[in-house]
Amino acid sequence: MKRLLGLFFVISLFVAIPAQAQFKFGVKAGANLAEKPSDLSGLSAEGTTGFFVGPMAKFTIPVLGLGLEADVLYSRTGAEVAGETINKNSIEIPVYLRYDFALPLISKVAVPFVAVGPQFGFAIGSLDETIANVGEFEYKKSNLSLNLGLGAILLSKLQVHVNYNIALGETSELSPIGSIGDALDSKTNTWQISAAYLF
Repeated sequence: MKRLLGLFFVISLFVAIPAQAQFKFGVKAGANLAEKPSDLSGLSAEGTTGFFVGPMAKFTIPVLGLGLEADVLYSRTGAEVAGETINKNSIEIPVYLRYDFALPLISKVAVPFVAVGPQFGFAIGSLDETIANVGEFEYKKSNLSLNLGLGAILLSKLQVHVNYNIALGETSELSPIGSIGDALDSKTNTWQISAAYLF
């Protein structure tokens, strides 16, 4: 009898969770605040401010607070190396595992959340540029990074999100003029601030 009751409970759970699940679609836009590229051997280098925009989808199980979010974003970021700005255009696909804190007293106004997950980037357009008296600077065609973020959904419609994007591999390389050795690889981590409207 106990086994039958246990089986009934498990089946009920699998039936109830999809019924309670919430799907939402939205449009997200925000700013990329790139940090200084690493390992450029003392060259004058700084990250630049860029932007991103695109659709997003969010799946949440309200009772558990767990969910997934996936975005497809057109993104521009860049670096200033030896006084010259080099931009990178890409398609970025972040996938987040989320936990929404549905707090009883404020959930109708704000639902805080934390999010973590991988981001897959694919560069489009020009990837390299010659910097006078320095060398050839080139972005990688693809890259993998890790997102760590937190935010809130306001009034069930507006999502605000602060995210730190950590490069898990080299994002660019510099081939100095006259160098016969290896190119200088660098990584760029990025702070991201975004807002999304949920339909």
